[in-house]
Amino acid sequence: MTPMLVQYVVGLCCLRHNPDAVDVTVGDLVLDNAAGKKRDVDVTVTIKEEDGTLSAFKAYEVKKESTPLDVMTVEQLCVKLKDMPEVTHRSIISASPFTEGAIKKATAHGVDLLVMKPWTRNISEQFPDFPNTGPPDTFFRSVESSLLYWVNDTMFVSALSGPPAFNWSADTPLFNKKGSPHKQYPNMGIFRSAILLRSTNILYSQEPATSVARTFPCGSIPETPEFEAGPAWPHTHTLQVTDDKAFLQFDDELHAIASVTINGQLQWRKIKRIPQFYIIESIDGTNVFAGAAVADFGSNDGKMLAFTFPNKSREIGVHIFTLEERHRNIIRNLKIPLTYPANLTSGKEA
Repeated sequence: MTPMLVQYVVGLCCLRHNPDAVDVTVGDLVLDNAAGKKRDVDVTVTIKEEDGTLSAFKAYEVKKESTPLDVMTVEQLCVKLKDMPEVTHRSIISASPFTEGAIKKATAHGVDLLVMKPWTRNISEQFPDFPNTGPPDTFFRSVESSLLYWVNDTMFVSALSGPPAFNWSADTPLFNKKGSPHKQYPNMGIFRSAILLRSTNILYSQEPATSVARTFPCGSIPETPEFEAGPAWPHTHTLQVTDDKAFLQFDDELHAIASVTINGQLQWRKIKRIPQFYIIESIDGTNVFAGAAVADFGSNDGKMLAFTFPNKSREIGVHIFTLEERHRNIIRNLKIPLTYPANLTSGKEA
């Protein structure tokens, strides 16, 4: 997993570990009194009493390094957290071990250390509320998602004030209204993929897609063995896209794309994904914080599915989420939903 995905999954585990939380924020900004400004904290958890008074404000720093965290790194994090008087509980969660010096330093500063590592032991050994349960890869053999695809499709583009007919290809450039390359869609190939995905995001929950999904089984596809597919049916979908502010250039003049019409066939496809399993526990392995099973949906929009196990109780959290492009390098003030609908059979794909 990428560092930002690790950070978000840790946030999900923090929610499962603190089911009474009223707020879980990934990439929070907390006042550092010594620095005189707000500084980033990877995950914060807010817990309040019934009367609304603050019960706890927990801060978790998350590290994903290829080598054990050394004393210098841990010391910097400890001092940073110490200078945040709002914080009532301080922890560092690392995807790699800690050096002996780092452990001593954290102990001296009253900062809890936790490790996130592959989860391989029997679930019942570490989660007593799941008796006689084997390792997680037997509990979750795979995750199945249903994805709606456009197949054999043709896209017709209408440009405001532009020529009534024109040809375009995947590398045809797109511009903003000032004539600079479009930031999100630099060419028609990228724009087309985004529009197809947007279309299936709309159509997957409408008729006839819902009835087809319920009525017709999926069978194997020889050329793509990881997928099973149902019958394809003809469809046409027109989308207004003026809000994308994407412009084509004709004879040195810019013309806004107003709408696109997709003609083709829609088809449901199913794919099974094998989750990755992680557990967060104390550095000596005696106390479990939470466990997680994480899998992607098999779509190209970065949609992820996570199951989180609490250290106590049998209430498994089910989370469907997508980290956007702007979250790939840094996450700021991203709230984790305190409840999430469990819908494991409908995904969207172009």
